[in-house]
Amino acid sequence: MGTSADITLDWCHVLAWEVFAVQPASPLRPASRRVRCRWPEAARLLRSALLVAPAALVVLALLPATSAHAAPNGIRSTSGVAARVGQLSAQLAQADADLRQASVDASVAIEKYERAAVRQRKAADALAAARRKTRSAGAAVDKQQDRVGLMVRRNYELGGVLGTTASVLRGDPSDLITNLGYLRYVGNQQAATLNRYRQSKGLAVLAEGTARSALKAANAARRKAARAKAAAQQAVDRRHKRVSTLTAQRDKVQGQLDAIEAHNKSVRAAAAARERRQAAARRRAANTATEVSASTGGGAMVAVRAALAQQGKPYVWDAADPSVGFDCSGLALYAYQQIGIELPHSAEYQYLQGRHVSSNALRPGDLLFYSYNGRVSGIHHVTMYIGNGQIVQAADFGIPVQVVPAYFSFGYIGATRLA
Repeated sequence: MGTSADITLDWCHVLAWEVFAVQPASPLRPASRRVRCRWPEAARLLRSALLVAPAALVVLALLPATSAHAAPNGIRSTSGVAARVGQLSAQLAQADADLRQASVDASVAIEKYERAAVRQRKAADALAAARRKTRSAGAAVDKQQDRVGLMVRRNYELGGVLGTTASVLRGDPSDLITNLGYLRYVGNQQAATLNRYRQSKGLAVLAEGTARSALKAANAARRKAARAKAAAQQAVDRRHKRVSTLTAQRDKVQGQLDAIEAHNKSVRAAAAARERRQAAARRRAANTATEVSASTGGGAMVAVRAALAQQGKPYVWDAADPSVGFDCSGLALYAYQQIGIELPHSAEYQYLQGRHVSSNALRPGDLLFYSYNGRVSGIHHVTMYIGNGQIVQAADFGIPVQVVPAYFSFGYIGATRLA
């Protein structure tokens, strides 16, 4: 892990769908499927996919949903359906993300609306309180005005100051001074009280106006928040609907893919049974070639040495010849030919040969396989274990046969032992 080869292999698992190249049948090699993966081109494939995605969606929409052409060996291609599943899954993931964001936006909008509603209610209460104060202040002013008016009327009825003075002169002169002082004092007090009440009323009217403006603003803010909340909830509803639609579409196409893979599995099982019978017959006929003395390290070590001898040879697709080059399954095929074991030129079919062993019990000569979907149908690469935690492999175009550290991620699916 951590090497550039590992990283490009990981991209390969994401981008590479099954690619079929049916090889003609021969007495030594039945018709087989060749699956390959071009690691260094992963970035180019991603860029191309992003550029052609809109047109591809239109084309796929026009194609029959169940299109899956069968190869001469009975295997149906899953590439188109698998690509459609991948596209729908990617769209569904984006739709899920959009839905989560819309839900967050809706929660924020609802919170803002609730805050606006609280402020609106407070503003309404404040206006009601201000109106009560205005009415109370007005009532106080009216009452005080009544008092002042009553005092004026009584003074008039008594004949004013002159009448009061005349009545006083008939008695003790000091009474006149006392009454005049009292009248002046009472008049000043009543006038001052009336002035205070009027000032209070004026302030109450101003406060009421301010409260009315505040309520108007709060009502507008609440209406705006209500519109935002409704829009956010509508966005959530739309995204819910899109997620449901994409889920149904993805599940439908996934069902088509599962049906094709089930068919292919039965076809492969029958082909593998035939291949095992033919391989057993070939091994029995070549017993002398498979018997290698212990001094040479055993048959598997002969295959390992044969593979290691090809280091530096170029990667050539569908090749298994030292004078030309090798691809991944071609290198394994050539190495085991040296001890009389014939393998099909297919990583997937090679996986069906021999017996499966645990990654904790690997021996030199064991073949390690990798799948992009965790299934046998997704096997796209094979390497040979050479011991000491290393493998020899033909990786991809531009990368010669070489020894690298063994890796058990990036789609590792299992190992087989042939000798």
